[in-house]
Amino acid sequence: MTIVINYEKIFTMNKHLVIILSIPKYLKNKIESIPEKPGIYKMIDSQGNIIYIGKSKCLKKRVKSYFYTNHDFNKINQLVFNIHDIDFIVTDTHLEAQLLECKLIKKYRPIYNSQYKNDKKYVYLKIEDYNRFNSLSLTIEKENEYSFGPYRSKNILLNLIELLKKLYPIKKHLNSYKFAYNPLPSAMEKDDFEKNRQCLIEIFSQEECMKNFMSTIETNMKEASSSLHFERASYYRDTLSSIEYLYNLNKIHSPKNDRILMGEKLDDGYKLFYILDGNLILKKKFPRITVKNIEDFLSQAKALESHDNFHIDEKSNLDFRAIVSRELQVNLSKTIQITEENTDLELFINHLLS
Repeated sequence: MTIVINYEKIFTMNKHLVIILSIPKYLKNKIESIPEKPGIYKMIDSQGNIIYIGKSKCLKKRVKSYFYTNHDFNKINQLVFNIHDIDFIVTDTHLEAQLLECKLIKKYRPIYNSQYKNDKKYVYLKIEDYNRFNSLSLTIEKENEYSFGPYRSKNILLNLIELLKKLYPIKKHLNSYKFAYNPLPSAMEKDDFEKNRQCLIEIFSQEECMKNFMSTIETNMKEASSSLHFERASYYRDTLSSIEYLYNLNKIHSPKNDRILMGEKLDDGYKLFYILDGNLILKKKFPRITVKNIEDFLSQAKALESHDNFHIDEKSNLDFRAIVSRELQVNLSKTIQITEENTDLELFINHLLS
C-alpha cells in the first residue's frame, strides 16, 4: 500500500509501506534561516524532546541534506520522520562545534545519537596478579596503577585478551619481546607468569615498548604469510589491529604537559586556543591579532592552569580530549605552536595571517 501526499520527503518504513510526506512551511523557513557557518543543530520531536544532535562545518548544507537527500539507512528515515522543529547554535570554528556537540549529547542523551552518551560503560584493561589462566581482565573503574584506559570498545578489549593468551608467556628479548604462537593456550607457572606480567606492564605503559611489540607481531605476520600459514597470519593481523586501537588511544591518555597555542583565521577576525595536555583551557576571539594580544591571552591561560574547572570525569573527558587530539592533527587551516619561554610570537602571527 502506498499513500501519496507530496513528493518532497520519502521514508521507507518497511518493505510493504512507503509514506510520502511534505515538509511543513515553517520547517522549510527554519532550514532556510540556518547560516552557512560551523555549529551544532538539534532535531526536536512534537513533544519538545531533543532526538538528535549533530555538528557541521556548514550548518545549512548539513541540515538540508536530511530533507532533500534520499537515505538508504532506515534509522535516518525514522529520525527525519519524527522531526518537528530544528534549533541550532553557531560557533566560530569546527573544533568548538565538535566540543559543544559532545557536551550536549552527554547532557541530553538524544535517542538517535549513539556516540559520546555511553561513557559510563567505558572500561579499563587491568593487569592481574598471579593467575595461571588470566593475565588480563576488564574493570568498570580504575582499580590500581596497572589499570589502563579508559577505552570505549569493550568488545575489542575482550577479543584482545583472548588473542594474547595464544602468545603467553611473553618474555623480554633485547629491546623487544619474544613469544611463540600456541593454538591452544596453556596455564603459566608462577615464574613465567611474573615475566609475562612485567612485559605486559612495559607494553601497556610505555609507548616505545608497545611499538616494539607491534613491530614483532607485524614481522611474525609477514613470515607466517610468506610460509603460507594463513590462519596464523590472520591471527597476528587481528592481534596487531587490536593493539593499534590501544596504541592510538594511549597517545590521548598519555600526559605530555604540552602547552599548545592554536590560532585559526576567521571571516571576521581570529580565534586563539590554549591547550594543556589535551584539555582546552581557554579560547578567545580577536578582531585583529597582535603580539600584545597573544601575550595577554597566554598570561590569562597560564593563570587558569592550576584551576580544576576544566577537569571532569576521566571517562567523559576521554571524548573531549580525543576531539582536541584529532583537531590538532588535521591542522590545514590552523596555526599550532608549542609554547615555551622564548616562543616566537611574530612568527606565529605571520603563519596565522598567511
